[in-house]
Amino acid sequence: MPSGKTHDMVTLVLALPTFAAAWGLTGSLALSVAATAAMLFGGLMFGPDLDIQSRQYTRWGPLRFLWLPYKVAFRHRSRWSHGIIFGTLIRVVYFAAVVTLVAWACVYARAVLLAGGATPGWREVAEGWRAVEAAAAGYGVGPRAVLAVLAGLWWGAASHTLTDVAWSVVRKGSEIF
Repeated sequence: MPSGKTHDMVTLVLALPTFAAAWGLTGSLALSVAATAAMLFGGLMFGPDLDIQSRQYTRWGPLRFLWLPYKVAFRHRSRWSHGIIFGTLIRVVYFAAVVTLVAWACVYARAVLLAGGATPGWREVAEGWRAVEAAAAGYGVGPRAVLAVLAGLWWGAASHTLTDVAWSVVRKGSEIF
């Protein structure tokens, strides 16, 4: 399979065409930047190799512990980690769930250790997410921006998987001759 360096190069080379395609589809500078930034993040930090000790995994630094359950749950190069359709979707859902649990744990710890008050329940956590959603909407982050980011994340991860497939085809084709 291609090295992490090769995957990084492919991601960086695709940045300008991604921006151009997003601009052509949306006509919006903000959405084009969002899609391109998400593609770069998807390719460099949020790709299929989070299930092994990889460049993507290592780049998370002290936060890489967030990906330990993911590494345990998914076999490397399975359809669930490297799949074009479900791979990114699973990582987005997984990451949202982990961030929610970590945020809840932090609020809980704060309530118990510092505030000495009642601990938050799931209703308070949901209200917190609604406040985040309202604040994002106040900054103009709407459904089109969310779709641009999801498309960018998907394209960044898909470029990784497509590079793996191309590498395998080239390698196996060269063994035939």
